[in-house]
Amino acid sequence: MTRRRRHAELVSASILFFLLLLAGCKSAPAGRPVDPLELIDSESSFYIAVPRAADNVLIERIITGFYEQASDADAKMIADHVNKVYCGLNRSKHGTEVQASIDGSIPQKYIPKVLSAKNGWVTSEYSPAESLNKYKIYSGPVEMTFPSGRIACVGRNLEGMLDKYDSLSALPAEDTTVLYSDLDEALTSYLKGAETEIRFYANKPQSFLTILTGAQLDLKLIDVKGCFTTDPKHPNQYFLDLDFRFKNGMFLKAGKTLLTLAFGLTNSQEEIIGDSELIIHDIRIDKQQLYKLLSL
Repeated sequence: MTRRRRHAELVSASILFFLLLLAGCKSAPAGRPVDPLELIDSESSFYIAVPRAADNVLIERIITGFYEQASDADAKMIADHVNKVYCGLNRSKHGTEVQASIDGSIPQKYIPKVLSAKNGWVTSEYSPAESLNKYKIYSGPVEMTFPSGRIACVGRNLEGMLDKYDSLSALPAEDTTVLYSDLDEALTSYLKGAETEIRFYANKPQSFLTILTGAQLDLKLIDVKGCFTTDPKHPNQYFLDLDFRFKNGMFLKAGKTLLTLAFGLTNSQEEIIGDSELIIHDIRIDKQQLYKLLSL
């Protein structure tokens, strides 16, 4: 067998592996259904919710970010069965650290027959403290675990995500009125509400703004949130709405001037709330800027 053929088989097995486990793993334990957002922790500086209805191509880019050698066809096949991706990111000079919780549904026909070390994966088992349940963690190009047939967890702190899943799924099945999220209630509600738009929140927004504007803007911000919607007339562009919270009104005044210059804003696009909040509407940006932000 040639090296090239062997490599192709490994990549194909990886893709099939992802499909199998998202679809075919037994849900354990039975009980309260767990929302994928509940498994995202509070240790990231940037959060984003990407529903497939908002941008299927971005879902494909996220998948190829996990599987760098996946073909476009493989990525599209998986993305078509993903409902929504929640990600927490931390950027540093060493790269981008990701924690993702994926809501998806994959047809059983994609289940592969071979899941072994020879296909490039190392399998280990994890059991949360005081639990009888065991979960498999798969280490390969990325680390993944699949606690149920509709949730895939990828990246940082998988054991913590499994601890959370295990405890929540043990609750009574009817206990579904509250989301037990590590994020604050307002942020949880905001991300959960993303259906036809991409929503994000940054509590350390400096790198986010640098990528979007191409300039180093020191705006003295508490945080920034916003949403991306595809421009129906230009499918390769988004409309971006931003909500800035400044540390005080003096910083808002200076920041408004800088943002007006950076984005080329008109007065009709700006709205000031109170003395420290600035909302900007309908900034048109190229989709590649968001892909760059996510290192995709």
